[in-house]
Amino acid sequence: MKEQHTSQHIKEKVLEAIRGGKVEMRPRWRFVFEAVLLGTGAMLLGLVLLYLVSFILFMLRQTGIWFIPWLDSRGIVVFLQSLPWVLIILSVIFLIVLEVLVRRYSFAHRKPLLYSMLALLCIITIGGVAVAPWHGDLFDSAREDKLPILGGLYRNFGLERLEGIRKGRITEFSVDNFVMEDLRGITSTIFVTPSTHLVSRGGFKKGDMVVVFGDEMDNGIEADTVQEITK
Repeated sequence: MKEQHTSQHIKEKVLEAIRGGKVEMRPRWRFVFEAVLLGTGAMLLGLVLLYLVSFILFMLRQTGIWFIPWLDSRGIVVFLQSLPWVLIILSVIFLIVLEVLVRRYSFAHRKPLLYSMLALLCIITIGGVAVAPWHGDLFDSAREDKLPILGGLYRNFGLERLEGIRKGRITEFSVDNFVMEDLRGITSTIFVTPSTHLVSRGGFKKGDMVVVFGDEMDNGIEADTVQEITK
């Protein structure tokens, strides 16, 4: 009985506010238009975020950052210094904005903020991993000057040379050192010492694609780690 009385009281208050001009009646088409606009904006922002995340993952592998032995203290420092922080911060901002847009919908509004944010993060990350290989084709087009709009982005990030990290193909090989050529066509001499950690499925040979992590020298790199990769 009390709940019925409270409901009737609220109804009377609302009707009184409408009659007094305090509440504006909005046509149905405005709600539909706002919902479509909100959904379109969220979808476009999600696609942009998916592109950024997948590009970051591609770039980490392309430049060799992905293969840094970051479990040791030096590797962690180099890994953090080499990350594309501008793209990462931009992705975080887009993720927050997307979360705000998604929470306008009732199904997400009823969920705790942490749950909906984690769900978005998982979806974007999984999608980014799935889409990342597609950037290889765009990168190849950029190298051949066949990508007019985004070509500079791929050339600047994909061909970036980072301190102490080299990725390329072995062109000459011997016991103590080898020569590798990176994607820019620049050759580097890699010196292998007894302490160098070698990661290979069946020994290194000419033509193998490798990532080298070590100390820069005037005549090359003294390798801490040499890892064979597929591409």
